[in-house]
Amino acid sequence: MLVGRNLSIRIATLEDASFLSDWFSNPETLGKFYNVWPSTRVDWERTLSERSGTRERGGIYLVMHPESPSPVGVCGYFNPFTMWELFRGVELWGQLHPQFRARGFGTQGACVMINHLFNALPLERIQATIVVGNEPSCRAVEAIGMRKEGIYRNVSFLHGRYVDMYLYSIVRSDWQSEEVYRQNRPPF
Repeated sequence: MLVGRNLSIRIATLEDASFLSDWFSNPETLGKFYNVWPSTRVDWERTLSERSGTRERGGIYLVMHPESPSPVGVCGYFNPFTMWELFRGVELWGQLHPQFRARGFGTQGACVMINHLFNALPLERIQATIVVGNEPSCRAVEAIGMRKEGIYRNVSFLHGRYVDMYLYSIVRSDWQSEEVYRQNRPPF
């Protein structure tokens, strides 16, 4: 389990498949920057089984907070590159339940994940893509030290139309070490 100042992040297990199915099938939870893809518990059991034990392929995590008996968010990372041997990077993603947004938990959770990934894997780069117009997410990734690199034009199909996405990243030399990273970021 990864521990932040007032949240923890744990690996999603097969027992969490029903929760994940409900989360990703709920338009209210997903909000306006995600398409709803109804899924079943069995779909998520398969996804979680495929990701088990493959750090380089990515991971799915649940964000826990003492105020809630249920997870307050989901996050994870995946390898967006076709050849792991040539491109040492992952893409970070995350989402909080609406009642836990705009309280600093997304920034804190992302700091915990970035610090963990640079400490645990031989990564050179961690990136994130954000739908143009999702300003709260842009502010969060900028607060954790990611830099905007550009725009992917018409890269994602969202609610019946193609939309642009920003590309952000942080590289190992930006992070430097856990000690340096903690000094330059919001407390996590």
